Amino acid sequence: MKKTTMLLIGIFLVSSIYAQPGARRSQRANCGPNKMGMMNKGDRDRGENRGQMMAFRLTERLELTSEQAEKFFPRFREHREEMKKLSEQIGDNKKVLREKIKDGKEISDTELSKVLTKVNTLHNQRDGAKYQFINSLGDILDNTQIAKLAMVQNHSKSEKMMKKGKKHQNRK
Repeated sequence: MKKTTMLLIGIFLVSSIYAQPGARRSQRANCGPNKMGMMNKGDRDRGENRGQMMAFRLTERLELTSEQAEKFFPRFREHREEMKKLSEQIGDNKKVLREKIKDGKEISDTELSKVLTKVNTLHNQRDGAKYQFINSLGDILDNTQIAKLAMVQNHSKSEKMMKKGKKHQNRK
């Protein structure tokens, strides 16, 4: 029963991914913000595809039952939105320094301290929110699944950092 459910979820997710028009290479030329700063349809489709693939991978790695998935993913989406907002705030604060450096402007000690303190505070908030989210899942997941989720999140982060490192090495 469990294998059948997982197989059906997998088939549904994979078929819906391939049914999306944004998955075709010919439509990728229309991606990115348009002149009005709005995202094109292809970008939304790709974002949905990524979300569906992530849901499929998490379902598979955590070995979620359908009942667990019904409870887990709404909470997970909420958590991802919170993480996204905090990451955007971190990026906005770093952007201030990046622009000053790019423009060759002097950065005062006070300004540097203020931005670094704010970024550090936001990082701490993000880490606290991750910890709180993982600890809140005891009513849905068992301890092994919670541990796997914590490992998956850390593994994904280190993979991204390794990819960034390879990109920077190729630039030299």
